[in-house]
Amino acid sequence: MLGLGKLGLGRWGFWRTRTARELAKAVESREMEAAAASGSGFSPASVSSAPAASGFAVPGGMASTATSPAAAKPGSAKASELHASGSPRASRLEPRLAERLRQGLHCLTELRELLGACEALRMQEAEITGICDDSREIEPGGVFFAVPGLANDGAGFAAQAVAQGACAVVSRRPLPVPVPVLLVEDVRRAASLAAAAFYGHPSSCMPVVGVTGTNGKTSTSELVALCLEDALGPVGVLGTVRYRLGRCLPGEEDVDASGERQVEASHTTPGPVALQRYLAEMRRRDVRAAILEISSHALDQGRAHAVQVQAAVFTNLSLDHLDYHGTMEEYASAKARLFAQLRPGSLAVLPYDDVVSLRMLKEIGPGVRVIGYGLGKVEGQPLEGLAHDYVRAEILEAGANSTRVRFCSPEGQTEVELPLIGSHNVRNALAALSCAIGLDIGPLHASDSLSRARPVAGRLEELGRDAGHGRSILPFRVFVDYAHTPDALERVLVACRQLCTGKLRLVFGCGGDRDRNKRPKMGTIARNYADHVVVTQDNPRGEEPTEIVEQILSGMQDLQAEDAPCVEICHDRARAIRHALSQAQAGDLVLIAGKGHETGQVIGQCVLAFDDREEVRKWLRSR
Repeated sequence: MLGLGKLGLGRWGFWRTRTARELAKAVESREMEAAAASGSGFSPASVSSAPAASGFAVPGGMASTATSPAAAKPGSAKASELHASGSPRASRLEPRLAERLRQGLHCLTELRELLGACEALRMQEAEITGICDDSREIEPGGVFFAVPGLANDGAGFAAQAVAQGACAVVSRRPLPVPVPVLLVEDVRRAASLAAAAFYGHPSSCMPVVGVTGTNGKTSTSELVALCLEDALGPVGVLGTVRYRLGRCLPGEEDVDASGERQVEASHTTPGPVALQRYLAEMRRRDVRAAILEISSHALDQGRAHAVQVQAAVFTNLSLDHLDYHGTMEEYASAKARLFAQLRPGSLAVLPYDDVVSLRMLKEIGPGVRVIGYGLGKVEGQPLEGLAHDYVRAEILEAGANSTRVRFCSPEGQTEVELPLIGSHNVRNALAALSCAIGLDIGPLHASDSLSRARPVAGRLEELGRDAGHGRSILPFRVFVDYAHTPDALERVLVACRQLCTGKLRLVFGCGGDRDRNKRPKMGTIARNYADHVVVTQDNPRGEEPTEIVEQILSGMQDLQAEDAPCVEICHDRARAIRHALSQAQAGDLVLIAGKGHETGQVIGQCVLAFDDREEVRKWLRSR
């Protein structure tokens, strides 16, 4: 059993060969070299910094992401000040207030002090019974945080919240309600701070691992959870597929016979109040560690602002979410905020062969350990010489249902049979192993845990196999995968091609009201890798499905060429799946991509019950 005092220290130590200033110069030099070599025009050094300081105080020495990373560059005076005290304003909290906040947030005076003595209208003392950012859930005595959203502004629901008993409202602007209104610049970050204090700072009571990246967050999170659970005991996971909150309590119904309390995920990363509530629930269930998928939206919006992260893992960055972030530079900047949050003694896990890791590295302050991971040699890679140590993997054999891998770390080599397929899953396992090693879990122990991994729901999940013996009941193979970005689709198609002796058949579409730039790129990838493509609807949302399909097809050039795949269009996704399955022959492989674990299809404002996996099962039963 690992003690909390050991996590974050261990045998790795800190940088002993470079000062922070020297390291910053080395990173900048490496960025320029990488940009010149790639000729891509994407320079991590040009990525804009995070928002300006919000003025919030952070109790208990917690690092604040509200300070501009540009001002907190490693080696600067402000960086040293920030990491020494937790935040520039943290020392202004009276010791008595800090102690009270560790026990929970009790009254409006404490809340006002917590938010940096913010301006208050109609201020009067009141006991706080809850923190809420959803007016439908407010209870008497609760504080309502009027969070501005993309579609609706929470300020418009303040009157409803007060009518239901809210004792105060936190808002960006004055509101005509008969209760105190506390004015702040950033309501989400204020809600995160208040919820953390109200629930007694649950993230300070257990190691928290944050995983971010375009692809691989869910698989990596589950693999990290597997390693930590074997070493520490029960863990909690908040991610895209589900929220695992810990073991069922006595008398609590075990709905799925897993022995765990599980909740269907509403978002990859819950809102700022729900996130702290779930962490508190984990603590109540004696969870020993929490693993969080932290999306770029969540980082940009400050949902995890008050979470104390012990280890941060970066998987990759590829084209996605430009409908929200605008540019790849802004997208990378959002991801980098997780690493700006790290405190001295914590851990950063970065792919050493990815130039974007340099962008993450720039946000890391003094005293944070960095482990680089990747496939192949470290020499000549972007992070060469910039990490404490490196963990790499060699693929020894890619089998039909598993991958034999050799892991190499400073503590030696281990060979393991991963029950996962695809080099992308090897990278996910390698990131998890690196995180485990950085948290003082031995590589042999962690490798043994990874040998018992299982595919995550909707991630290269195979259907059509006998439940009792695991043998295929079909002469061809069928997989469902969540791949909904160009990079993810290409990776999974490469993996499937290696498993396929016949034709590779692909069913996919693109989501509506999301980044349109990726649609033709995904069409190009489908054309280049598949033999038979059925383009269909994904979640069209508010867009016209035919326009989405046309944008996908615009990336499929030279369809009359000899090597071009057979491309068909079928807007009915269920029918498209049945058609691809009915066309499959012995040795073929059918990949149904885009929705993975999802159990609904969003058409207009309606969410219709729909599950790719269930459609396959229906077809199997009808054979």
